[in-house]
Amino acid sequence: MHHHTAQPMKQALIGIDIGTTSIKAVAFGVNGDELSKATTPTRTHSPKAGWSYFDPAEIWTDICAVLRKVLANLPAEIEPAGVAFTSFGETAAPLNREGQPVYDMISWFDARTQVQADWWAETVGEERTSRITGLPVKPVFGILKLLWLRENEPQKFAQIDCWLNTADYGAYRLCGARATDYSLASRMMVLDLQKRAWSQPLLDAIDLPQSILAELLPSGTLLGYVHAEAARETGLPQGLPVSCGGHDHICAALALGITNAGDIFHSMGTAEAVMVLTKEPVPDPAITKQGVGQGIHVYPNRSYAMCGLQFAGGSMDWVRRLLFAEKRGDNVGSDEGSYPQMVDAARAVPPGAEGVFFLPHLLRANPPAVDLKSRGAFIGMSREMSKGHLARAVFEGLAYEAQQSQDVMKDVLLVAMTQMIATGGGTRNDLLMQIKSDLVGRPITMPNVDEATCLGAAILAGVGAGVYRNFEDASEQIRYTSRSVEPNMERHAFYQERYVQVYQKLYETLKEINHTINDWEA
Repeated sequence: MHHHTAQPMKQALIGIDIGTTSIKAVAFGVNGDELSKATTPTRTHSPKAGWSYFDPAEIWTDICAVLRKVLANLPAEIEPAGVAFTSFGETAAPLNREGQPVYDMISWFDARTQVQADWWAETVGEERTSRITGLPVKPVFGILKLLWLRENEPQKFAQIDCWLNTADYGAYRLCGARATDYSLASRMMVLDLQKRAWSQPLLDAIDLPQSILAELLPSGTLLGYVHAEAARETGLPQGLPVSCGGHDHICAALALGITNAGDIFHSMGTAEAVMVLTKEPVPDPAITKQGVGQGIHVYPNRSYAMCGLQFAGGSMDWVRRLLFAEKRGDNVGSDEGSYPQMVDAARAVPPGAEGVFFLPHLLRANPPAVDLKSRGAFIGMSREMSKGHLARAVFEGLAYEAQQSQDVMKDVLLVAMTQMIATGGGTRNDLLMQIKSDLVGRPITMPNVDEATCLGAAILAGVGAGVYRNFEDASEQIRYTSRSVEPNMERHAFYQERYVQVYQKLYETLKEINHTINDWEA
């Protein structure tokens, strides 16, 4: 009888992303290779206009389904070594002492908390809040949902023992630990960013016991091990290490190597998020007034500042549907094939679109201008203008607008820019990326990572489980390719002149007129 020495099993790290459109589980090798993945649509409920929630029982059922599927698709010689969750922020499961949800998970984009936001701004104060939390007072933040429950569902509120963020609820169902990480806690609007602790003064101001908020832990901390019941429901091995995860955008930043102060991250979807990394938070209400929110990174000893362009990819889609879509009956612009035509038409027009500028305020103004009454505009038109001129002006307008957000953050945060990384659907538009690079005057790197958010969670799973010695070890082992775009420095000077002399004055110049129009149409 031959005795073979058993081949050591290969290890898989599983990252689960609970997102607005889908719940996804991805198993990665220790080097970041995708081994298997499974996804299911997120079930969202909208009982009335402006209201939206997730059902914790459905979320858990769907987590179990994607986990069973991702494990079924794993090659036989590979075994799971760790698991962690990532999710959207500002959404939580209110649990009672027994760990049962007492109410639905009010979604991050639910509008019912406007009353609480107005009350907070008046009573607690915006300046005070931003000095402590780094956030503006907006209906989206977690604590306002708790206040809504206290005012509107007092019986349910009385039963709440622990408010667990979405990713943390997933981890709780696997191992029984009730804790949150600093990145998700940053979106509650009661985290003291400098002390890295729940703010007692803010909690006193709203008369809320700190015990209702989960214990704070660094991302990548071992929380516990998959218990027997969860193993039965998910197919995960009992005893598998479960680690503390984090906020989706921030996990994606970790996966893409955005871990040094001065790193800049553009996440380019329907909306575009611009993130600048810092060593320490900068509690300056002036920056918060300009629409910039701050928080704590999942990577040790790093913070970030972030602001968003509400309708970046959305503006490109708008111009594509309007001018380039094949007209087919009433269904104008469902034709995705018109995207390359739009890019080609814009490319045929020289830089500067022969004087046409676009202000991309189709859905209100973007940071640094916080203005709900602003509107979009094309200016500098003449009769020679073609569809290509308008398309190019939209691309350039989006680049100028993102640059403006970035400049505001850099000036206030006083960080030197180290590297620029971009990800998301917008990066497939080569012309747009070239314009962005030319304008900023430096290269932009675009990593080829499909599932960055899940990979970030998997890295945290590996750090907590001891598969990686630490974060540095993880980033040395993770491998992926990327492409990059290099700036043309002549065009850099050309764009900078237009940016300073025209674009930066555009919003202020049109502001009064747009307000008049808005008031008529409101």
